[in-house]
Amino acid sequence: MGELQDEGEGNRKANREIDSLRRERDSVQRLINQVKLGEVRESLELLRSRMDAIERILEN
Repeated sequence: MGELQDEGEGNRKANREIDSLRRERDSVQRLINQVKLGEVRESLELLRSRMDAIERILEN
């Protein structure tokens, strides 16, 4: 009977560790997505600046 309890506790511990790893993975994925969005925003701002400069040249 003691072995079954130990096995059950081991399974619960393993499940908690797996759940913890899943939460960490999800957090990392959210951070990666935020970085990607930041990079896209920076690229769009750079393109906007270039287009504004081209428009100014064309106006002259």
